[in-house]
Amino acid sequence: MISLTDAALLAGCSRKSLERRVERGTIAATHDSDGRRAVRLADLMRAGLVVPVPAGADGGVDPRRLADARAEAGALTSALAATEAALVRAREESSLLRQRVMDAEARAAMAEDELTRVLLGAERDSRRGRRAALRLRTT
Repeated sequence: MISLTDAALLAGCSRKSLERRVERGTIAATHDSDGRRAVRLADLMRAGLVVPVPAGADGGVDPRRLADARAEAGALTSALAATEAALVRAREESSLLRQRVMDAEARAAMAEDELTRVLLGAERDSRRGRRAALRLRTT
């Protein structure tokens, strides 16, 4: 007995599809010890959803298709490696840009503090009279 989920994986179909077959009665199901629905492997074979392959058999795989699949897997592996390298570079660049933004924000805060200090100083000087204002303009 195997669970409906495992049976669906083995049959290459969705669990819902298998549940519909059970509801129609084309596949018999019982409940396992945990109370979940389960089916017998023999019932899956009888329904044609699972085909037994003798031990040691290649399952009827065409060698050309197998070679094509291996070549495609190699190409995908190379593409994945290139994508991962690009991701690493992008993360490093992102980190550098984040640092630059933080530095720019710190400089902006310092400039804002300096401007505030100058403006407060100018206000103080304007109270002292015209000579203080002239001094501010020349500095």
